[in-house]
Amino acid sequence: MAAAPHILRACLLSCRQSIRPVAIPRAQPIAWRSRYPQRSFTSTSRLREKEDSEANEAEYVEDLSLKKLDAELLKDLDPDTVTQLDELAKMNNVNDLTEYFAQQLDNDNQTRKDDRDMEDQLRKIDFGDRPDRSSLWYDEEDPFTNTDEEPFDEDDMTAMAHGKLDQVKEMRHYARLAVWEMPLLSKLAKPFEPPTEKQVLRWRYTDYMGDNHPSDRKVVVQFAPDDLKLTPVEAAKLKKLAGSRYNPETEIIKISSDSFQHAAQNKAYLSNLVDDLIKAAKDPKDTFDDVPLDTRHHSKKPKPKFPAEWLMTEERKRALEGAWERAMLEDGKKAEAGQLVDGEKKIERHLLQKTAEQQRQLLEQERAAQLIEATPLQRSSKAKGNRVTR
Repeated sequence: MAAAPHILRACLLSCRQSIRPVAIPRAQPIAWRSRYPQRSFTSTSRLREKEDSEANEAEYVEDLSLKKLDAELLKDLDPDTVTQLDELAKMNNVNDLTEYFAQQLDNDNQTRKDDRDMEDQLRKIDFGDRPDRSSLWYDEEDPFTNTDEEPFDEDDMTAMAHGKLDQVKEMRHYARLAVWEMPLLSKLAKPFEPPTEKQVLRWRYTDYMGDNHPSDRKVVVQFAPDDLKLTPVEAAKLKKLAGSRYNPETEIIKISSDSFQHAAQNKAYLSNLVDDLIKAAKDPKDTFDDVPLDTRHHSKKPKPKFPAEWLMTEERKRALEGAWERAMLEDGKKAEAGQLVDGEKKIERHLLQKTAEQQRQLLEQERAAQLIEATPLQRSSKAKGNRVTR
């Protein structure tokens, strides 16, 4: 009895080998295929892929129907072999060979379903839930973006309100720093000391208070050629080597650099560049005496100056005070003779005349309206004649 299942399995294998060229191609074994088969580039969505895969699987299962298997078995097997197979199936608590095939097919379907569920669980663990392409937060460049949108239950603020709240929190944070911690920095304050003769380079950096910015790596250096203790010939050569970076008005050379990623690298580069310029200026082989200093890059803007004649000196003060006294005496004489025009009285008189004129016009309009209301209506002669004839 123990050998009966093995004999039945061997018979089934032989039957399948005889049936395979007819019903099942060799390249398509009876096994669950990938849910998303590899294919060429297309614009078909994942949902369409799923439908195509399920349709192909259904068609594949349909080809393996029991009727076709029975038909193929009847072609290649004699009745005695079929009877023996039925008896072996009854030993395994199955009525006949057809029921055994149906049971095996159900087991295969269940196995494929379990495999699909396991693959979905593994994919969900690795990549999370599948993104919703119709979601507002879906990004084609990042297909694994979390697109799960929780329903809004009217129990929270809007995103704009949260942004405003974060801004208020940040302002309060800096206000607390200004009140409680900034005064403590006075203990670290140092008195200002002017630069010495050896400190001829002035550096300038840019900081955005913790924020990342492309300009925070930029470094600027300024120096005056006259502070380097060079000879007149060497200083003139250094100005010519600086070119457009030399300002003839302030006599300062200004060089900046942001070629490197960090400010320290740019500072080191500028320091080496200044050393090279000084070394080249001190080279006695060529002093550039035949080369004139080109200052065309700097446009001089005229700066207006206060005229010297307008300066308030003591003599000018006395002259102005004398002129004011003479003007006041003349105005007093005109006022006594009645020849001085008083601006305030002139304006008041004009306003009174204008007000009186407006009142007079309003009275005339009211009288005209009263006359129109008091005038009776006059009948025409034609109307009177018609009334008499009646």
